[in-house]
Amino acid sequence: MEHILFIAMGWLVGGFVNGLAGFGAAMVAMPIISYVTDVSVLVPSATMIVLTLNCHAGWVYRNHIEWRYTRPLLIGALPGVVLSAYALQFAPEQLLRLGMGAFVAVYALWNLYSVTKEQRTINPAWGYVAGALSSSLGMAFSFNGPPLAVYTAYCGCPKNAVKAVISAGFILTGVLIVSTQFAVGNIDSFALTIYAASVPAVVIGSKLGIYCSTFISEAVYRKFFFVLMIILGAKIAVTALQAIL
Repeated sequence: MEHILFIAMGWLVGGFVNGLAGFGAAMVAMPIISYVTDVSVLVPSATMIVLTLNCHAGWVYRNHIEWRYTRPLLIGALPGVVLSAYALQFAPEQLLRLGMGAFVAVYALWNLYSVTKEQRTINPAWGYVAGALSSSLGMAFSFNGPPLAVYTAYCGCPKNAVKAVISAGFILTGVLIVSTQFAVGNIDSFALTIYAASVPAVVIGSKLGIYCSTFISEAVYRKFFFVLMIILGAKIAVTALQAIL
């Protein structure tokens, strides 16, 4: 029972960070809860928890969504499912993780310390690419966050719209991932127990993070966003490198 409570508290912290930045719940929660159980057995419940969390965030920010950036993301996710089923099964997973993690970390680091005064904005057409990469990586390796973070970093939207766009992308890919896990039998009674215990905690954490984010300026939010991207990318790259070596 104490392990269940500890896992729920880990998701409370993850939900708080997610509420602040719009992503990062699993990145924060999983290392915390790894102290009490093997992370591999928590992955099925984690996908359901993150999907529920993003449904909550999507509802909160539904009036802030920028469809010109969200629509290409959702459309691009559909061929990504096909890509994951055929092409990515032949790709070396750890090398792919290493490359993506390094790219995200370097990209965020460069943007964090860039001295350019003008705000860069990305063409919405890149959403098709981000959507395809997010869904394909998510379906193949449960690894869908980095393409969404890179895409939204320069969509030119205010922080609430960024969170809305990220949530929409996570919801679509999350539904695909969770449906696949149900189909192959990965969702068992243990996963459902962890899910039931953690969802209230992660939603409460998210609400606290969203509340605190109202006191953060756009400039501070962008810095926090890029710092979290650096941590995310570095963590992915280091984990992959350890697996390779």
